[in-house]
Amino acid sequence: MPDLFTLPGPPLFSVPQLVETQAQRQPMAIAASSEDVQLTYGGLYELARQIASELARRGVPSGSVVAAYLPRGPHVLATQLGIWLHSCVALVIDPGLPPNRVAALIGDAQPKAIVLDGNGTGLPPGPGTIALGELKDDAWHAPRTPEADPTPAYLVYTSGSTGVPKGVLVGHRSFAHLARWHSVEYAVGRHDRASSLAATSFDAFIWETWPYLCSGASVYFAPEEVRVSPWELSDWLVAKDISIAFAPTPLAEAYIRHGSKFEQLRTLLTGGDQLRLPGGHPFRELVNHYGPTEATVVATRTPVDPAASGAIGIGWPIPSVHTLILDDDLAHVPVGQTGQLYLGGECLALGYLQDPQRTESSFIHLSGHPGRWYNTGDLVAIENSGLSFKGRADRQVKVRGVRVEPAEVEVVLAGHPSVEDVAVELDPTHSELVAFVVPSQGTTPAEGELREHAAKELPAAMVPRLYRFLDKLPLTVNGKVDRAVLTRLDQR
Repeated sequence: MPDLFTLPGPPLFSVPQLVETQAQRQPMAIAASSEDVQLTYGGLYELARQIASELARRGVPSGSVVAAYLPRGPHVLATQLGIWLHSCVALVIDPGLPPNRVAALIGDAQPKAIVLDGNGTGLPPGPGTIALGELKDDAWHAPRTPEADPTPAYLVYTSGSTGVPKGVLVGHRSFAHLARWHSVEYAVGRHDRASSLAATSFDAFIWETWPYLCSGASVYFAPEEVRVSPWELSDWLVAKDISIAFAPTPLAEAYIRHGSKFEQLRTLLTGGDQLRLPGGHPFRELVNHYGPTEATVVATRTPVDPAASGAIGIGWPIPSVHTLILDDDLAHVPVGQTGQLYLGGECLALGYLQDPQRTESSFIHLSGHPGRWYNTGDLVAIENSGLSFKGRADRQVKVRGVRVEPAEVEVVLAGHPSVEDVAVELDPTHSELVAFVVPSQGTTPAEGELREHAAKELPAAMVPRLYRFLDKLPLTVNGKVDRAVLTRLDQR
């Protein structure tokens, strides 16, 4: 739709405006579908309209946080849209989260209302609830559809270094920038069928749904029992004739190792962790992405060559996103050397909810570079194919007085032919590195063999002394390596 998506420059239309246009253009087309619920674009907008009217009837102020406490499915999307049509901030809370986590999110966000489809079992006492099944269609409040401006669109929580979740506020302008870029970059059209696999509480859910709805495509939600089984999910993707899909890095790597092709899939998108390939991939198009929540999901991308192997880089910034690689003194790092990545441009979030001090320290102003810049804490270097991810600055540890970045050790060990996956952590008790190794199928690497392999490329202090062999690495609900679980395993 060239009249709605024009590059470059700031976005002209907000996500709610674009979806509203699709509802007018093709009201009977499928917008979102799950095993038990299907909404057309007209139905999606009508349900959103009713939610917005109920928020208005209850006197919920514009700009307030409103939560959606709903299971994965089309109703989450309709609720988010309804919240936006009342110019409020959408917070999606997964009912599957531990009760203490739910209570912490609600306690921090202080939503003025919570939309749910049941009786709210497990919710802590607090704001009034709105049940989807009790909405009335007897009043219409004119929508306050937001523009593509910096007003807050959604709130998503990330893990904090202190163990307390951080609420990241993303504005409509950066949200619209993501949707516009994605729709243009991947030529999304009304005949596309996209999958939704991510947990709704994570920012990947925003990315794998709303850009498609802005373009008139259909979003299909994988059933819960399917999304936790790679091979059932593989069959589901084929059965639903999915044309474009996002898979977290570990899932994409699993498909690549087992030669899954998905003939109907024109594009597989991945991201979230360091992508490593054993030797090529079978897909028509595989694209690796990088971006923190504070940069509205995606900041850089790189198409992956079908013959690529080893650690895959994160590519170059997407349009209207700027990058700087700086040292600890905020000086530019020469090409090829490692430094911290700073992001600027249209992608930046507004900041952290009710935490101006953290916002000010994370989103900074740099001399000679206009605008705000976000310190990602990620270590990168410029190489031939773009940016190469080198790990986290805050994962650095000291081993026998030597500063060590565990991610660098992981890259070396992953290059051993008998290693399918690996994670390296510090054993604080003995101040030694521990390697958690998933052996390649049919192999049983010896500790001495791996130690010798690492010693060929790393200083002595960076060579793990201890090795733990696992069937698979533990993952968090959003598909990343669960390092807290690894630490507990090492303490046994």
